[in-house]
Amino acid sequence: MLEGLLKVIKVRASIDIGSNSTLLLIMNIESKEILAEESRITALGKNLDQTKIFMTESMEATYDALSVYRDIAESYNILPQEIIVTATEASRVAENAKEFFKRISDGLNIEIKTISGEGEAYYTALGICSMATSLGGEVIILDVGGASSEFIKVQTSPFKILDTISLPIGSVRSSDWIEKGTFEKELDQIFSQNNINEYLNTPILGVAGTLTSLALMNANTLEYDADEINSLSLTIENFEEFVKEKLMKFSEDDLEKFTYLGKRAATIKGGGICCLELLSRVSCPSLMFSTFGLRYGTLLSGGIDELYLL
Repeated sequence: MLEGLLKVIKVRASIDIGSNSTLLLIMNIESKEILAEESRITALGKNLDQTKIFMTESMEATYDALSVYRDIAESYNILPQEIIVTATEASRVAENAKEFFKRISDGLNIEIKTISGEGEAYYTALGICSMATSLGGEVIILDVGGASSEFIKVQTSPFKILDTISLPIGSVRSSDWIEKGTFEKELDQIFSQNNINEYLNTPILGVAGTLTSLALMNANTLEYDADEINSLSLTIENFEEFVKEKLMKFSEDDLEKFTYLGKRAATIKGGGICCLELLSRVSCPSLMFSTFGLRYGTLLSGGIDELYLL
């Protein structure tokens, strides 16, 4: 009798398997209420440029994270095969990605879809524009991941991608290059092959774990606070001073105080240098930040368009 009066709650789950972290989102898509969020540093992109394959420990960390996330999703009555799961740059490169994903499919009944750089940009921007407020008519987004970074120029309403570029540089890759002493060489090659003039001299909205963590660290915030991240802004001078004068001088004990870093502490300095280099190359005057991104876009869109699949 009450069936017609009750509103069906539409709850969905999405997972973003990145080059540094694996993220879960469970949300009521009608109210946009976030029901659960989880993040684990799984480092699939570690040493990828040298080995061309996922490392065993990174695969085990990712499998364990997905197993936990499956159980969380099932507690919301979401079946494993209903979870929208995407993989990005590390999975586009690794020669053993298909073999690893088959193991996940066989063991966990989770199907992973590897998306293109264009797809990553599209769903990242869609997630931000669907969730954030007061973005203005146009915005340039910088998504710094573990192995790739995307500049995305977006018309917010009606939503439209105006321009995008995906660069093979991120916090994990940068950390590896810095350790090897090849950072400048790699960057010179990347920027000689890619035109970034479309993104010059414009304020930027920074997203994903590296940039949002750096924003909180600059504010000397020790506990994760999504609302604070979404309200923060910095001039490029502020950001450069933090990276060069504070971040690079932090000891391991200093980094441990920022509880949200976890395993990200291993690549946060390389990530800071990576972000500063990207922002400097486009002469960015100022930064805002957002916690929304890829997993929000794929969840709210209800799936992955075949156009963006590899």
